[in-house]
Amino acid sequence: AALLACKSSSSSAPKAAEVTVPVAELLLHYKSNEVAADQRFKGKRVRTTGVVSEIKKDIVDDIYVTIGTGAELEFPQVQAFFPDSLASKAAGLTSGQTITVECNCEGVMMNVLMKECAFVGM
Repeated sequence: AALLACKSSSSSAPKAAEVTVPVAELLLHYKSNEVAADQRFKGKRVRTTGVVSEIKKDIVDDIYVTIGTGAELEFPQVQAFFPDSLASKAAGLTSGQTITVECNCEGVMMNVLMKECAFVGM
């Protein structure tokens, strides 16, 4: 019963963004000091705006969009994962397009991982 209660509460609507930060600033924080960046962003709902690099699916078919500043060969980037319910919006994106997303920041694993994302203003 506890597992069911926990699961149902986590499936409620995402909370509002706790932090709003341009993608360039977010990436700079993680490049310069990952520990400090995690303290500031990890576990929080983050709203960020940046340039779409790639629109893909991972090996388990989860939809993600990489977002950066638009610089050539940029690393790391934000890797924003979206629920299947937003597949049609993700399908309408193009590389080079500027977008705003709200996501739960999970820290760095090669890229800055952002889960349970939603598009803002789309």
